[in-house]
Amino acid sequence: MTDDTDRDPEALLEQSKEQKRHQSEAQQEPTGDDEPALEAYIADIYEELDAGEVPTNLTMRDRNLAALIRGLDEAGQLDSVGADLRDHLGRDATDSESRGSLLGLLVRAGLADVRPDLIEAGETGYQTYTERQETQF
Repeated sequence: MTDDTDRDPEALLEQSKEQKRHQSEAQQEPTGDDEPALEAYIADIYEELDAGEVPTNLTMRDRNLAALIRGLDEAGQLDSVGADLRDHLGRDATDSESRGSLLGLLVRAGLADVRPDLIEAGETGYQTYTERQETQF
């Protein structure tokens, strides 16, 4: 067993940085061809949702957004903002919006503007999931 106290502290620090960077890169970007695509993960999650293995709700904490969304609700403007979001996303209108549905629309609108490829991956994942359901006997 070697004693690390005899080694150069700068070399140990650099080695530690390299190990952390390597680990985080491997987690973010799969390098193997055997890794499933995002769409496959999404299809699997839909099955887990059906089985009750994962929750359907998302949780976030944001004081400013909480004040804005509650303010919209109390001012009676939630439905109007929801209608604007549905129009922006090309979705059918509903009679009224809940805070939860409005937040979902806001996330979808943000992703559609910033990373439309993720919206497409979600749609493809859902399509894969429904095809699996149709083929089950």
